[in-house]
Amino acid sequence: MTFRRGVAWNSLPISSVVWSMDHQEGLLRPVVAVPAKNEAARLPKLFSALAQQTWLSAANEFLDVVVVLNNCDDHSAAIVDAASTQHGGLRLHVIDINFPPPWAHVGSARRLAMERALSIGGPHSVLFSTDADAAPAADWVEASLRVIAAGADLVGGQIVGDRDEEFLLGRGFIRRATHHLEYVGLVDRLTSLVAPDVHDPWPRHVDHTGASLAVRGHVYQAVGGIPPISFREDVAFVAKAVAKGYRLRHPLEVRVGVSARLDGRARGGMADCLKAWLAAEAAGQPQLVEDAATVLARLTRRHRKRALPASATGRGSIPPPSGRPIWLPRQYTDSQVYERKKIGIETAIGQMKKIIAANSDLPSVA
Repeated sequence: MTFRRGVAWNSLPISSVVWSMDHQEGLLRPVVAVPAKNEAARLPKLFSALAQQTWLSAANEFLDVVVVLNNCDDHSAAIVDAASTQHGGLRLHVIDINFPPPWAHVGSARRLAMERALSIGGPHSVLFSTDADAAPAADWVEASLRVIAAGADLVGGQIVGDRDEEFLLGRGFIRRATHHLEYVGLVDRLTSLVAPDVHDPWPRHVDHTGASLAVRGHVYQAVGGIPPISFREDVAFVAKAVAKGYRLRHPLEVRVGVSARLDGRARGGMADCLKAWLAAEAAGQPQLVEDAATVLARLTRRHRKRALPASATGRGSIPPPSGRPIWLPRQYTDSQVYERKKIGIETAIGQMKKIIAANSDLPSVA
């Protein structure tokens, strides 16, 4: 285990990374990066999950794991030290740092962890980002590397909440979470019909967050790395990479479990989302979302910048990039389509199921 205290927060600039030479030419070398702030209670589960990765036995190599202890005042360092002894397959690299106030956030910590991972891995590395409260599936590394080897530049893993912790949040929360996931999945299915992506085909999921993200080392460097911002630094990085033409995949076989805790570390993160859902449930607020027609209009404006008027048969036709039309009932093509108010999520789910079933090669949408 390597341990560095008091390292300057910007001591590993992307532009001056020096490649390690202990990699085999042509192989994809995984290096895991983890930001952690006062995560002594959660880190043992993460290390256990990483130590059980199938890649370890398949490759017969150490799995390098970089942990940035960000402004910790608990015994996280002792937990990491114990893990280095307990889990012989992991080669831990620890940076214990106190960021100054303007930079004391997850964006700075994740960037530093990823930059250190890049310096370890070399040009053929694949950098893996995850969170200190996560528990990757046993084949997380191996499944991600397969997708990378098949041509992807970035791989987003599907995020799955801890069932036991979610159960403790109550039936109302479970109902909201279930409806949300179904709605988001249907929106993405509709997206795949309006604008098919040959590099990210259906079926897929929609997650590409810091809890599970794999990226080729040279792609990470070319994009400029994780931006050191305090909010959604992971999503900003992915958006920048995709905008530059790098290929993002969302394979169903890459999965990571995450906690359903309410005392999160990142502003605007999952914990804040869960608390908002609980507050809305307690206040009896309805779960309102865009209706199917509004979603389709928004997707079409984004990808085609135009929509055709209703046909003489009473059904609207909107040509996606593939040239395949998306058919809508007349009530979904009226002149008020851009002014629809949000509706109940269950009604919206029903609408999208009908549209998708009528336009999909699949026999039905369950």
